Amino acid sequence: MTLGRILAATALTSLAVTQVHAQDLAARIALAGRATVSYGLAQAPAAPGSPDTVSGNTADTAAASTTSVTGSNSMLLLLGLGVVGLAAAAGGGGGSSGSSGSSSDTQPPPSGNAPTTGTGGSVSSFETDEYFASGGLAQTEAAYRYAEGAYGLGTLVSIYDSGADVTHPDLANNIDGALSYSYFDNTSDVTDTDGHGTHVAGIVAGVQNGQGIEGIAWGSKLMILQGVGGSVPAGSYADAVTRSVNAGAVSMNNSWAYVDSNNNTLTIDQFSSADQIREQLGSATIDSLDAAAKAGMVSVFAAGNDGGANPSLMAGLPEYFPEMEGSILGVVAVDSNHQIASFSNRCGEAMNYCLAAPGVDIFSTYPSDLGSDYAYMSGTSMATPYVTGAVAVLKSEFPELTGQQIVQILENSATDLGAVGIDPIYGWGELNLRQAQAPAGTLKVETTSSLDGPSVPATQSTISATRGVAGALRATLSNQRMIVTDAYDRGYHVAASSFVADYADARAAQASTETFAMGATAPVNFSAGTGTLSLSHGDSSAIAGTKWVDSAAMAAPYLKSFDTDSALHYEIGLGDGVSASISQAGGGAGDVSSQYIAGSLNARFGASTLSMTVGNLHEDGGFLGTSVGGAFGGGLSSNTHFVQLGMNVALGDGTTLELTAANGNSSFSGNGLLQSGSGLRSNAYAIGLSKTGFLTGDDRLSVGVSTPIALASGKLTMSVPTAVGAAVGNTRSEKVVMTTASVNIESAAPQPDLQIGYSRKAGIGRLGAGLVYEPGQSSAMGVSLGWTARF
Repeated sequence: MTLGRILAATALTSLAVTQVHAQDLAARIALAGRATVSYGLAQAPAAPGSPDTVSGNTADTAAASTTSVTGSNSMLLLLGLGVVGLAAAAGGGGGSSGSSGSSSDTQPPPSGNAPTTGTGGSVSSFETDEYFASGGLAQTEAAYRYAEGAYGLGTLVSIYDSGADVTHPDLANNIDGALSYSYFDNTSDVTDTDGHGTHVAGIVAGVQNGQGIEGIAWGSKLMILQGVGGSVPAGSYADAVTRSVNAGAVSMNNSWAYVDSNNNTLTIDQFSSADQIREQLGSATIDSLDAAAKAGMVSVFAAGNDGGANPSLMAGLPEYFPEMEGSILGVVAVDSNHQIASFSNRCGEAMNYCLAAPGVDIFSTYPSDLGSDYAYMSGTSMATPYVTGAVAVLKSEFPELTGQQIVQILENSATDLGAVGIDPIYGWGELNLRQAQAPAGTLKVETTSSLDGPSVPATQSTISATRGVAGALRATLSNQRMIVTDAYDRGYHVAASSFVADYADARAAQASTETFAMGATAPVNFSAGTGTLSLSHGDSSAIAGTKWVDSAAMAAPYLKSFDTDSALHYEIGLGDGVSASISQAGGGAGDVSSQYIAGSLNARFGASTLSMTVGNLHEDGGFLGTSVGGAFGGGLSSNTHFVQLGMNVALGDGTTLELTAANGNSSFSGNGLLQSGSGLRSNAYAIGLSKTGFLTGDDRLSVGVSTPIALASGKLTMSVPTAVGAAVGNTRSEKVVMTTASVNIESAAPQPDLQIGYSRKAGIGRLGAGLVYEPGQSSAMGVSLGWTARF
């Protein structure tokens, strides 16, 4: 590929050139705006705020000792470099200036303990000396991404620059030599004799090895394309872009800018049309960048170091080529105080495609042949690779993202600086990797194998259960991973147990104490043949009775699975102290409807009574009082067969002991993510003492302890989303990986509930007091005192 045309320009004046002239100019690409170079380093800077931090030169020295390129109408590439700062020697003295400085006895910074690759870890475990050494990495809050296991692993980044020191201990393992290429001599030898490219490479992907520095995307691989600082064939840059796309690079770093014959950056405001820019750069360059945009590669350009109001031409291309928006970003430099660097060009007209990043006194790798393994530099050249590497970090964490989506996320998550919103100084604001990972929009749960299929907001997808069931579900699902997706269809891993809500019904607890205190519950009894029919409306008193503050918990635990709308109980005597009964109740809560039916056989033995009950609880929309909604629900129907034993023992002196034990076996099926449950064994227990004549001859005190229905064993089958398909270039995948798994229930014994009731005659009425306490993560308590007059 050839560079179609290149335009030499000064200020706002442009000069059209012939194809032959363009090729001649391309062959003369060289460094410009080169500042004083100093070497020597023995100690890395400490964490921000430490008095040991060593500062390099300021941007005020940027104009010193530039390298010139001869030739009429020479077109230059300006490395986005403001300052190569002096790294202090061990004894506190400075190194020498110029291109032949000394660097004897220099050593890399002290080693630290690097977290194990790929394991994630705490944020603090990544905040090592090596992490803080560069002076800019911590400013991006990258450690928060590393703690999530995202550091560029599996991604490729290309760098078009002056080459790199491929033997450097902080670069060697991350440079792909087979993909690297030098346009100087058309070989794979990309040896950096300038230092700029090596410094940039370290910022992107310096190896995390416990010494020196680490790059922002220290897990990524680098493709070094040497094309700046020497003579190259026409069309080299267009070819470099194409090579990067074909190799699968997710981002390409361009820490340079075109300059005019006076070494001033060509800025986007100097052009007024796409045709003018195409003539300036040549169709090959424009076409290659357009192809890169379609392929999903993000090209990141330095804004330039003239302190101007507008960024470099390349950083502003989307202004005239809107099809490149979302694939090109310009970068301005800020200091450690988040202020625009004095040397940095501003975002200006390209503010809608522009970010800020650290670019002052950045410490990174340097060719040892030039005097030191590390050096300080300042410039938009240093800011640019932070953004380039950030693209790789996000892609490694979310391979489902397209390049355009990554750019949108970096823009929308940037820390706002300067004027509120997008502004001509900082554009979208400063790069912030911590915020870039945060979900955007409403989190949702995918329910099919396609992102274009139905999804349900995560907040509406719940498994809301009583404490006894919730505890077991939470323990069972804690190791089952699934994903939720955000507005960009990024998949975030969460434990399925996150959707289990442990509730205690404070309203029901309070209602039961009020009803008891006021004596407001009493079934209607009818004589029917040799039996008695009891009816109640709005409660279960026809079945459970009224002796206790919460009678269902003590006498009929499976009735506690739902709010009773109506209940009936028919009991018939069979003689010799034996009776039989049948009970039915209906009700529900929310979207769950429940039907309860049971039969009992009761036998009296002296002062004691023994009962056995068998029954069935049918629920639509839930199981065992568990409401399953949103993505988890859908057509769920359950049946619970239960057996219950009860004993009432008269201990004498008006004291009675009551015991209840219940055991159930449930199964359900549904068409939501929670597909089925089988062999779900549950149990509930209660023990209570009551005494008549506690203080007076007509009062009664009752104390009961009960456990809510608890899951003990069984199996759940779920089909949950576990991954999203990776994007190919700028084409989003629609694929959602749905994983079906069966898990065995892990029991979790709930804390027991407590209830206390007291009642007595008081004048012409009745005085009652009740307390119910249900402990747990979501505890509930009800306390009531009431007096009821009867006429």
